[in-house]
Amino acid sequence: MGGVFALVDCNNFFVSCERVFAPELEGQPVVVLSNNDGCIIARSNEAKALDIAMGAPLFKNRDVIRRHHVRVYSSNYALYGDMSARVMSVLAAFTPEVEVYSIDEAFLELSGFERRGLEHHGHDIRETVRRWTGLPVSVGIGASKTLAKAATETAKKDLRTGGVLAIEDEVTRLRVLAGLDIGDIWGIGRRWAQMLKSHGIYTALDFANQPEPWVRKRMGVGGARTQLELRGIPCLDMDCQPADKKTLRVSRSFAKPVRARQDLSESVAAFAARAAEKLRQGGLVAAAVSVFIRTNRFRTDGSFYRGETAVALPGPSSHTNHITRAALAALARIYKPGLDYKQAGVMLLDLAPRAQAQSSLFAQPDKKTEQRSDSLMAALDGINTRMGRDALRYGAAGVVKSANGKPQGGVYTVQNSRSPRYTTNWRELPVVR
Repeated sequence: MGGVFALVDCNNFFVSCERVFAPELEGQPVVVLSNNDGCIIARSNEAKALDIAMGAPLFKNRDVIRRHHVRVYSSNYALYGDMSARVMSVLAAFTPEVEVYSIDEAFLELSGFERRGLEHHGHDIRETVRRWTGLPVSVGIGASKTLAKAATETAKKDLRTGGVLAIEDEVTRLRVLAGLDIGDIWGIGRRWAQMLKSHGIYTALDFANQPEPWVRKRMGVGGARTQLELRGIPCLDMDCQPADKKTLRVSRSFAKPVRARQDLSESVAAFAARAAEKLRQGGLVAAAVSVFIRTNRFRTDGSFYRGETAVALPGPSSHTNHITRAALAALARIYKPGLDYKQAGVMLLDLAPRAQAQSSLFAQPDKKTEQRSDSLMAALDGINTRMGRDALRYGAAGVVKSANGKPQGGVYTVQNSRSPRYTTNWRELPVVR
């Protein structure tokens, strides 16, 4: 194992996505909210400078937001997911070895680019991503994935780097590690950070210089691996193939408590349809459907209820109708009238690639029926891709209002300040005047 690793990290990703289509937000304090507009989950550097904390409830920051004219946006996951895919596509043009680590981060293997100059190559990556997607990124390069991550953290904070830092010599490695707090090391959680600080270990360099037996005794193999990585000895290889999914979940917390069974049924049906769509996108099928519902766990009267059950499908399927029927059957088993439900969700179980799915011995599929079903799903997905999600939907998920496209019966999250889905919905394309 060995080589050269780079970590490309999109800066303030959700905020940066909003700025691509609203350039007037550059230099302005901006925050993005969680589902139901409850908590702050992304902040621009200008918002961070106002001491707006990550994860803080919106209502606790109303005064500072009003006083400093902070722009507030609801989360727009359709936009963020599509922009992430565009960034990963750009990165794939630089090397075939790309490991998508999260929605805004990816590791690259850059062995062979040393002659060209790793830092020069990093700037090329950064400028190309910015030119092709409009998103700013930071690039860190090192002899291990953990060193690359450390380099990226430094590149984000040190403006002199121009957003790119390559750890190519011992002097740079020691400087970067000396400036990195122990709690900011990739692989060091809060509990370990507290333990290490209690022993006088405050920086990544302090940790890297500890005796190996001491680290292994207190932190096990994981801690020893992180220490070796910080010393430039790679222990983590590239993982360019995503692990096979075994489950797929779609769930939401409701903006207001839901009591009526019809409203709950329409929401569960909508979640089932979305899960089935994701299943088809991944070329997968499911063998069973699980549904859960729960009330507010913070009620003081002790009336918390959580119900969950699973229903097996007659055979592995990704058909919306099959999955919706199973989800509604599961809901019927666990629904209790008279309760105010705060959250519901659908989980698809025992996923497998469609080509490898095993059908039941006692329910052999009818090939003609199967072909018609596949054609129907292909048509459904094609129309929704061209015309926008939920342009065509099953009636069980509720009737769509023509005025705003929101479901009339189903219960969805509050998104009072969501920007348009510029890249995924024909009705919300940017307008140039």
